[in-house]
Amino acid sequence: MIGLVFDVDDTLYEQIVPFENAYRSLFDIDIDMDKFYHLSRYYSDVKFEDSRNGKMTMDEYHIYRIQEAAKDLGVFLTDEQALNMQKEYKKNQQKLQMSNTTISILELAKENNVKLGIITNGPSEHQWAKIKALGVERWIDRENIIVSGDYGINKPDVRIFEIMQRKLQLPNASLYYVGNSIGNDIVGANNAGWKAIWINRYKQKSPKEVEIYKIAKNNNELFEIIEKIFEK
Repeated sequence: MIGLVFDVDDTLYEQIVPFENAYRSLFDIDIDMDKFYHLSRYYSDVKFEDSRNGKMTMDEYHIYRIQEAAKDLGVFLTDEQALNMQKEYKKNQQKLQMSNTTISILELAKENNVKLGIITNGPSEHQWAKIKALGVERWIDRENIIVSGDYGINKPDVRIFEIMQRKLQLPNASLYYVGNSIGNDIVGANNAGWKAIWINRYKQKSPKEVEIYKIAKNNNELFEIIEKIFEK
């Protein structure tokens, strides 16, 4: 038996969609949306620990990542504008949907008696709201969903993977982790001795210092990779 564990953001759904919708609904200034989104993720990682340990409030954290990303592209947003975008972004995240291909992956896993799980970084209430909006508990038992905010441990800390391993009761060699972040998902899976499947939707360069089992550029490629795993 094998275990298949997923990240949430930019894995079970494409995070750029609610992000772009939030920006377009508030501003008419043209911007390279792919770069804006990726820069916001970069600045989000820069200050993530500060937001977790109380060095900055969540509002300050959200303002920082949106303002800095926009500034790099020549768009200057006030604190109020950045916070309004974050609020609209959060509102859009309550309307999330998984693609038909992602649903097919989960259905295929169930048909093959695969043990499923989720490990996601972020504040408890925020991440659980996304999980509810996506409806993933139809396929994944709630007890096998780990939100870092509930544990005080964030990926890539190996301990959060060890908690999942104990929940699924499978050897590390039988566990696969699917995620989009090299620093959090792939490095974390490597440290835990799991096989890492990287969803590289935005054509990032593959770093040499990590071990990647397979790379998928989109959901269709991910389906094919997972289908072959089940055929073994």
